[in-house]
Amino acid sequence: MGPPVLFVALFVLVALIVAVVLARRAQRKVAARDEARHAGGAARPGPWVVRLTGQLDGPAAVTARTPAARACLQRAIEAQARAVDLLPSASTPALGLRVQEAAVAGLHFVRAARIADGADPGAPLPPLAGADTAGAVGATRTVPWGGRDATASPTASDGTPHYFPGGRVHGRPVPAGWYSERWWSAADTPGGWCDGAAAFFDALLAGLPGVPYDGDDFERGHGVDPRGRRPL
Repeated sequence: MGPPVLFVALFVLVALIVAVVLARRAQRKVAARDEARHAGGAARPGPWVVRLTGQLDGPAAVTARTPAARACLQRAIEAQARAVDLLPSASTPALGLRVQEAAVAGLHFVRAARIADGADPGAPLPPLAGADTAGAVGATRTVPWGGRDATASPTASDGTPHYFPGGRVHGRPVPAGWYSERWWSAADTPGGWCDGAAAFFDALLAGLPGVPYDGDDFERGHGVDPRGRRPL
C-alpha cells in the first residue's frame, strides 16, 4: 500500500470516528431535551397542587359557613385527593395536565366557597377545559323533573348549593352555575350519561341567558362559540 492510498485510508478512518462521535453527541442532546421536556410536564402541576393544599390545609385555609360553601369545600377536598393521587405518576405532559386540571378544579371550588359565603373570592383562575364553549347560567330557572324540582341559578343559595365551574364532563358541555343537584355526576358512573340527560338539559338549561344551545347539541358534545354564538 503506497503513501497516497495509506493517506486516504487514514482520512476515511478519521472521518468515520468523527461521524460516530458527532452522532452520539446528537443522540445525547436529543435524549437530554426529551428528558427535560418530560420532567417539565411532570413538574408543572406541582405548584397548583401546593396552592390548593395551602388553601385547604394551611393557616389561611378557607372556612365554610353556608350549605353552598360547605358543598363546594367538599368538592375541593375531593379534587385535592385526586390531584395528589395522580401527581406521582405524572411523568408525561399529558399526565401532568390531568393533575393540573384536577388541582385547578379544586381551586375553582375553593373560590366558589368564598363567593357563597360572601367573602373575597381572590384572584381569577384559568378556566377548565371546555369552559369557553360550555357557557354559564345567566338566570334562575326551576322545573319539575322526576317528581322533584330542579333549579339552575347564577348565584348560590340554600336551594342551589352545588357549583360547577363550567367545562366538559365525559365529552359533554356543562354550563358554569349553581344547581340544586349535581346532575352531571351521573356521567361518572359505569353507565355514563343516562338516556334522559339531553331532555333534562333542554328543560332546565336550554334557552337561558348564557346557554345558547339545546339538548341535542349537548348530547352531541357541542358547546357554543362565544364569539360567533353558534354551536361547535
